Amino acid sequence: MKNLLKTQRGSIALISMLIISAFVLLLAVGMAENSISTGYQNVNSSLNEYSNNYAEGCFEEAIHRIESDINFSGYTFNFTDGTCIISVSGANPKTIDVTLNYLDYSQTFRGIVNITQVGHATNATLSTWTEI
Repeated sequence: MKNLLKTQRGSIALISMLIISAFVLLLAVGMAENSISTGYQNVNSSLNEYSNNYAEGCFEEAIHRIESDINFSGYTFNFTDGTCIISVSGANPKTIDVTLNYLDYSQTFRGIVNITQVGHATNATLSTWTEI
């Protein structure tokens, strides 16, 4: 009779340990999945911020080139891990399309530039720019 009680206690402890282990494993998998999801969100947010900064720089470069040459129609800039493709259309106002490829992330922006000329000086002012 004593051996039977010892065997039952051992099997109850083993089953309890398996249930607790399964619960802890599910908890750990859920936490890992949440961490991975949060990591992807942070990476996407960072890429979006970088692409906005690079696009702003490309718009500034396009405006500078338009002020230097009113007939500037576009250019492709290569930088570390990406490219910035600028295309300019229209007379006044001019439309600037910037396509930014950074790592595996791609965004396109459009800006409207108003041109004013006083004598030989050309001034280009970016009135709006949005992601398209």
